[in-house]
Amino acid sequence: MSLLETIVARAGEKKIQCLLAGGHAVIVHGYQRSTFDVDLVVRRADRDAWVELLTVLGFTTFHEGPTFLQFNPPSGESSALDLMFTNEQTFAKLHTDAVPNPLGPTQPPVVSLRHLVAMKCHAIRHGHAGRVVRDADDLIHLFLANRLDPSETPWRDVVAEFGTAELHEKLKHACKPD
Repeated sequence: MSLLETIVARAGEKKIQCLLAGGHAVIVHGYQRSTFDVDLVVRRADRDAWVELLTVLGFTTFHEGPTFLQFNPPSGESSALDLMFTNEQTFAKLHTDAVPNPLGPTQPPVVSLRHLVAMKCHAIRHGHAGRVVRDADDLIHLFLANRLDPSETPWRDVVAEFGTAELHEKLKHACKPD
């Protein structure tokens, strides 16, 4: 059993849920790239239960912020783990639209393509400079891999709500058919 499967199983025992996001979700949605951590979306109300679970499994806190909690992996493991906290309403929307993990039911469900695009737009709009290039690259490649037109609904609306007008123009340019 992989460490992620163990995390999902233990979370199930504690009746806490998670969704796969970040680089692993980008891969599931069609853009093959490397990633060095696992990003999980969880309910803010379950924060303490998640910290307890991950501490028992040997994770140690690396960085703590208001919406994220980053963990170093246990000894002998290579993947760091990041938790992204959402309120109940947001988690419910994400969970309702999540897609099954192609690796099977022992893996966490994956945020939908629409929500992943929204997350990437939000990260670009509000993120720190070190992440903008990676998130923009992910976004462009997700649009290309899935043959999405940033000028069409719902993609235009998602970028407008969570991104910027400048980002929308750059996506239209980058995704323009030759």
